Amino acid sequence: MKLFLVVTLMFGALLFADLNEEIEKIDAIHNQNLYENELVELEKLNLEFPNEIEILWRLAQVHFDIADQTEDKEIHKTYFYPGFEFAKKALELNQNSAKANHWYAVLIGKIGILEGTKQKIINSYQVEIYGLRALELDPIYDGTLHLMGQWHYKLADLSWAERKIASLIFAKPPKASFAEAADYFQKAIVAKPDEVRHYLWLGKSYLKLKNKEEAIKYLQMSIEMMPIDDADKLMQKEAKELLK
Repeated sequence: MKLFLVVTLMFGALLFADLNEEIEKIDAIHNQNLYENELVELEKLNLEFPNEIEILWRLAQVHFDIADQTEDKEIHKTYFYPGFEFAKKALELNQNSAKANHWYAVLIGKIGILEGTKQKIINSYQVEIYGLRALELDPIYDGTLHLMGQWHYKLADLSWAERKIASLIFAKPPKASFAEAADYFQKAIVAKPDEVRHYLWLGKSYLKLKNKEEAIKYLQMSIEMMPIDDADKLMQKEAKELLK
């Protein structure tokens, strides 16, 4: 019995070591922005370890990354929905995973946008809940700081008609402001100063706050950065259009 237990523990340790090694390889692919290749490798690993949270949240992330390279709504539908399912499963397995909470919040927000104004507003409530939970678990992750910045920006930017819909959905609609959005984007820049999206959205927030000088500064900074993928190029294109 003791020998069986020792052998079982050794086998488990070897599997864990192999899994960590595979995840490190996949993270290296991710860091090269080879998202399609990353997805293939993660799907293979998921077949072997279907309930491994470190694989599941990465699957959610890579589905987002692939969709984020384009403005094509059909591609967004193709990747955001399955990505959300992976985030949902990760969260079911561990509600205290910062990354599972983060990607659940990100992807339920994206699905809301795809499904129209009413669903966007309904889902925004979930974005706030899971985004804030992710920040409780990891207060310095730039991705979640940025997420909450966008949450404030987009809610503060609702049209009159959208606000009427929000007031029908919520007894007390969530409060948001461009000032809070700017604060989150500033914190995101401190956490990760080489991310184009933080500078673009901080510039956009300053435009809404009518601080033209700061808006120009951060939009220009976003343009001057080295883009790492097509998503960055799309954001730099937006920044150039805003500067005009």
